[in-house]
Amino acid sequence: MNKTALVEAIIFASRGADRETIAKLTNFDQEEIATIVEELKNSYNRDNHGIELKEIEGYYRFYTKPQYSDVVSKVAKRRNLGSLSPSQLEIAIFLAVRRQATKLEIDSMRGKDSTNLIKQLLISGVIKRRKSGRSFVYSLTDTFKDESMIEELIKQAGGVSFESAWRDMFETGKYSEVTESEEEGLKVVQDENLKNLDILEDNGEDEPI
Repeated sequence: MNKTALVEAIIFASRGADRETIAKLTNFDQEEIATIVEELKNSYNRDNHGIELKEIEGYYRFYTKPQYSDVVSKVAKRRNLGSLSPSQLEIAIFLAVRRQATKLEIDSMRGKDSTNLIKQLLISGVIKRRKSGRSFVYSLTDTFKDESMIEELIKQAGGVSFESAWRDMFETGKYSEVTESEEEGLKVVQDENLKNLDILEDNGEDEPI
């Protein structure tokens, strides 16, 4: 079995994998994985490839090269980031950069409670959650990442830090803010859906959602 091809297949099929996951699946050591990944990066950096292999926050993932993203977006199912309110987009970018976070970490980043925003993003399929101890950990859904190409846009907009990504997504015009009336209409629909969502309220200690 070709080791390089195996690592390539794992990264592609998982839509992003870290070294620990690759090592667990292949029994390759960390140094060998690093060498293989570097070979793949060099291979995909050639002009005859339309995608490239990038590492973001310890995860390897394939991305459309910036020069082809505008054309690709016309044929791929695409979710307009303008359908998110600025506050929702703030959380989405945070999770795209961090990969995952608890509600307390999201609240700390925003400086305020994010309970309703998280509920709205869960309902709309932007984020998902999994239980970790007494808390829930949140991350972007694969569907949202693929349809919005948010990770590709962040890379184009200026790096992997949350602060630079949040600023540059607006400065480079990659995000068009919804109008006040559009945002209010979206909020009404989401608030109506929230009534049917069985989620615990914040008790001040554990994760509420």
